[in-house]
Amino acid sequence: MPQRHHSPACHWCAVGLSALLAAFLPLQSKADAPRLSHLWLEQHALPEAPAYSYYLLTRHQAPQQRQARRLQQELATLSDWYSLAGHTGAAQGLRQWQTALAELEESPGRTPARADLAALLASPQHDPLQESLAEVGHCVMPEWIELWHFGGVTRHRWTPGLSLGDLLRRQPRSHWSRADEAWLIAPQSEPRRIGIAAWNASDAPLAAGSRIALALPEPVQEADWINRALPGFLATRLPGDTCHIIELPDMADRAGAGGPAR
Repeated sequence: MPQRHHSPACHWCAVGLSALLAAFLPLQSKADAPRLSHLWLEQHALPEAPAYSYYLLTRHQAPQQRQARRLQQELATLSDWYSLAGHTGAAQGLRQWQTALAELEESPGRTPARADLAALLASPQHDPLQESLAEVGHCVMPEWIELWHFGGVTRHRWTPGLSLGDLLRRQPRSHWSRADEAWLIAPQSEPRRIGIAAWNASDAPLAAGSRIALALPEPVQEADWINRALPGFLATRLPGDTCHIIELPDMADRAGAGGPAR
């Protein structure tokens, strides 16, 4: 019987096909896996507007905690610098920032992204897998906004139409006048940098649950790092005090029923 010889080209075709299938099958499995939007659709009732929905990816938990601890360390160094320079009021204000950060570190966080059903359905690529989630929930829209100023951290009553300029004008000038810029951290958008000095003054409406952090003016390394890191961390905090957690499905049970495992 004559022997059949397979050409090298056919061999590499088979190898390539195997590799393609190996890459495609996990993607197909993930495409069929339950996502956050499915969890919202399974609820008896969706959060009533204007509640703020949120989720937290498991992989973001540890980095957020490390960021909080690093911020507290940098603030301690900077507050000591203020004290040595004779700026006791500013040093005390930054110690209040430290205290507020320690409290926020102990509270649940969120991944800074839209989590409401409409946003997830509009952008399926940003609809996370349920197996990647540490927590899901929604917060009642609060009646406050939070200001991180040179005198400390204070909350103020939010009213419709309130703007950043309105808020600052109601504060003692010593709490904010040395800042050229402020970070506006709205509940459902990226942190935004806004000029507040006479030479670059701008304004913006404030949504309930917003946090505003003044940019530290000192030309030192610690202040520069805090200015870059603090807004991002504040964007990971829940924009409300009354929040409801949605129970996540047990992925082990899903695996036993033929679904994906955690």
